[in-house]
Amino acid sequence: MARQFAANMRAFHAEYDALKRDGIAANTRHILLQHMPKGTKLRLADVLELFELMR
Repeated sequence: MARQFAANMRAFHAEYDALKRDGIAANTRHILLQHMPKGTKLRLADVLELFELMR
């Protein structure tokens, strides 16, 4: 999962199209939610912020 997250983050920062960037972030959100406790809330904006902070 960590490798997939890192690959998605690299793809996110390499992409110029905003719609594709949102798609990458949405996919990453789905991956992260699978490994978090049930009922955890994770917004797309949280993933976008995480990607920017980890730049």
